[in-house]
Amino acid sequence: MNKMEIDKTNQEKRFKAVVFDFGGVIEINDGEDILSSVAGMLGLSIEQLKKTYFEHNHLSNVKNMNWVDMLMEVVREFDKTKETEDKVREAVRDHMAKGTTNTELLSFLPKLRSRGFKTAIFSNNTSELRDKLAEMGIVEMFDEVVVSAEIGFQKPHKAAFDVLFEKLGLTPQEVIFIDDSAKSLEKAAEIGYFPIRFESNEQLKSEFKKLGIFV
Repeated sequence: MNKMEIDKTNQEKRFKAVVFDFGGVIEINDGEDILSSVAGMLGLSIEQLKKTYFEHNHLSNVKNMNWVDMLMEVVREFDKTKETEDKVREAVRDHMAKGTTNTELLSFLPKLRSRGFKTAIFSNNTSELRDKLAEMGIVEMFDEVVVSAEIGFQKPHKAAFDVLFEKLGLTPQEVIFIDDSAKSLEKAAEIGYFPIRFESNEQLKSEFKKLGIFV
């Protein structure tokens, strides 16, 4: 075994859990796309809409408000007409109907678990996520499911990650966390976990390979 192989083996042994975000990773549905559409309807830049969106999204992620109802709160900050609200609701319905399950990524899970890794979902979401996971029939694929609205904290805050690590029974340094949102990963260095920004399944496999993890 050469030095590179030894380094990869040691790197793999360092990690004991692989944790996945839900939206944008396990379920592919471009949230950025719907926000861009809503911004266009309101005559705003995506940056303008996002500023107000991130001031409100704790209502869904922490207070357990339905996500669409929370988005309507954001829309009403700019336009209170029923016509606009109806248009946005229709756009959101169309957007949600396009969501697909990332079955290829789910096929990685048995391989990870057979190698001794714990697997988990860590999502900024409402408690309705648990019903969705049950409908998808994938609950048993994960050792833990941590939902922001159930714990009272949302990513990227350290308190939310502390709950995750406690449930896993691991230190931050033993955890790989995969999320499609740069914002959710922005405190990785401070907290201590290993972040992977999800872009595609092939890119994720490549990132795993760098760590000596083959799926």
